Amino acid sequence: MKEIKLSNINLYTILMDILYNFWVIVLAFLIGFWGTKTYYGYVYKPTYQSSTTVAVNVRDSNGYITSNITKTIEIAEIFQNIFKSDVMAKIINENVHDFNMANISAQVVPETNLITISAVSRSPVDSHKTIVAVLDNYENVFAQNVFQDVYINVLKAPAVATSPNNTVSASEKAVFAGIAFSAVVALLLAFFSFLRDTVKQQSDIEQYVDGGLFGTIYHEKPSRQMIEISKKNKQPLRINILNPFCSYAFVEGINRISTKIEYLKSSRGIRSVLITSVDEHEGKTTVSTNIALNLAKKGYKTMLIDIDLRRPSVYKTFNPAINTSYNEFGNYLLGKAELEDIIKKDTASGLSIIDGRNSYQFAFELLGGSRFSQMIETIYDAYDYIIIDSPPMSLTADAENIIDLVDSSILIVRQDKTYIAEINDTIDLLTDSQAYFAGCILNDYRTIQGDVLPDKLPKSKKYENYGAYYYSNA
Repeated sequence: MKEIKLSNINLYTILMDILYNFWVIVLAFLIGFWGTKTYYGYVYKPTYQSSTTVAVNVRDSNGYITSNITKTIEIAEIFQNIFKSDVMAKIINENVHDFNMANISAQVVPETNLITISAVSRSPVDSHKTIVAVLDNYENVFAQNVFQDVYINVLKAPAVATSPNNTVSASEKAVFAGIAFSAVVALLLAFFSFLRDTVKQQSDIEQYVDGGLFGTIYHEKPSRQMIEISKKNKQPLRINILNPFCSYAFVEGINRISTKIEYLKSSRGIRSVLITSVDEHEGKTTVSTNIALNLAKKGYKTMLIDIDLRRPSVYKTFNPAINTSYNEFGNYLLGKAELEDIIKKDTASGLSIIDGRNSYQFAFELLGGSRFSQMIETIYDAYDYIIIDSPPMSLTADAENIIDLVDSSILIVRQDKTYIAEINDTIDLLTDSQAYFAGCILNDYRTIQGDVLPDKLPKSKKYENYGAYYYSNA
């Protein structure tokens, strides 16, 4: 399991998970909101309070009210306990006929001889009558028999309450509860997003993936111009380095990877490179096509081969004009065409292409036949680089079938898609072959933490329309 470190957190993937599961957050809000509304609808019971304020004074032997404030405060504290005592409650209960006794409380106003007496009940009338009963019973019982020298002066007469004293805004509390539920769910989504064992950033490959990081390709969002040109020409949207509207980050990512492949050739004599992935939709074809185009534009004699006979897609990247020939890769493997009949040429880049558009049921057997190995042997010395786009390794064994025929392999890993355990299992298959495993390419990489563009570039500036300029001097 990943260590919980700030450096291991990619805010972009967490934010995307939260947005993708936004309906869960909305559902949590509704549960909190309506749950709280229902709770207060059934549980909330209004209560009413009636109160009075009295002053406690002591008469001296001559019948005058004493001016000793300390003594009157002490007496007030005694009377606070009298008003709310069990004796007072018993006396009132014995004389209650037309109301239910409310809960009585008494509180001395600090540093004064004033006492606030309150009665709280479900009925405003009961609360008022309870206060009146307290005052009456004091006069009738305590004042005449116990505290004859104490004088109680009512400063504020009790009144019948017109509104509850425990008013609750159910709507406000419901909104607060809904927001709280939503926040908790969002935090849980963020937590589980972080714990999901996928590659979310470059350091994940370095720390948790068995193969090294061969390169990073940043997310390329199709620009408005790309979409308009695609619609105008009635062709599929193509994201490749020949498109003048590709961003600098994307083009430079491809260029760095191509440069590393050049180094593999000079250091290890590697010419043929198999580019594969664990699962589908990881951008394998886009990456392999652009690497081949980059090498071809640099002046190298380059061949791109699409060996995905089940779901071929390389042909979608290039101008339909070069796919007018019926002969394709599958025809060659079936013995219905010769090698020279299936090689196509992209005039814009000089790239040679072997591909097809039809699906073949017995792809594994066709690739394992002698004609494919003969083809690789024939073109190996004729080209500087051979880039092979293969099917995903978790879906078919086609790539494993031909891995020993190439010099090197590279694994495409799309950000936050495939579990690291599956990636490492695939790397084990690649490293067990005779081909040199060069490493992983982190594809479609996005972040909101400021490292979208390659190092040593101004982060705040966008580089649009750079593709054409980059290759204008090639």
